[in-house]
Amino acid sequence: MGNAPIYRKNRVKELVEAKGRVVLFLPSYSPDLNDIEHDFSALKRLRVNAPADTSTDEIIRAYCGYRASHT
Repeated sequence: MGNAPIYRKNRVKELVEAKGRVVLFLPSYSPDLNDIEHDFSALKRLRVNAPADTSTDEIIRAYCGYRASHT
């Protein structure tokens, strides 16, 4: 299960275990382990530093082209 507070209630655990299941919680979320977070961070940085008349589509296309040529 995720780490939402609702799942941490004893009643939820009791209901799950009553059905013969084991409750396992997922590890805490870490953006460092999720590649898309690095891409979003780079895109946000590019958006902030781009000229005001640059469209978001242009930024994304340029970033995707850069990523494709450097992988």
